[in-house]
Amino acid sequence: MIKQIIVGMSLLVGSTLLAQTPKENNSTNVIQKKKTLSDKNLVVFLSNYDLHVAGMGLGMALSAVKQGANVTVVLGANAVKYAFSEGEQNVYFAKKRTPRALLKAIIKGGGEVQLCSANTEEMNLDEEDFIEGIKIVISTEIFAKVFDDNTRVISF
Repeated sequence: MIKQIIVGMSLLVGSTLLAQTPKENNSTNVIQKKKTLSDKNLVVFLSNYDLHVAGMGLGMALSAVKQGANVTVVLGANAVKYAFSEGEQNVYFAKKRTPRALLKAIIKGGGEVQLCSANTEEMNLDEEDFIEGIKIVISTEIFAKVFDDNTRVISF
């Protein structure tokens, strides 16, 4: 009985997904949707050093970059360690990349990655300790982006 319920639910979910899949003649709409966020700003605050929490935040930031949003990732507290240019990191399962690789992809895609200067000073670190493209900033630089009218902020 349970097997029949599982099979039935799988068929229902599959048919729902198929019903939502765009038809061939709408394929240009799919291409246009990839840049739907070009007039939006997103700030992602990441202070958690848990791989799964950080991976979710970085994965969302990378997705927004790919959709054309102006993305700024702000790393604080222990999360600054994800930006180290060297050292072993575990792979975030959902994106099959390390946090460092996700940060590099965000930067390569046009996003910005900022580190809280208070955290880097406390850990006695400077820009040479981090991957290329990282910016160490003070709070007023972060606030300038956060309080922009066209900005959304998420925190992990």
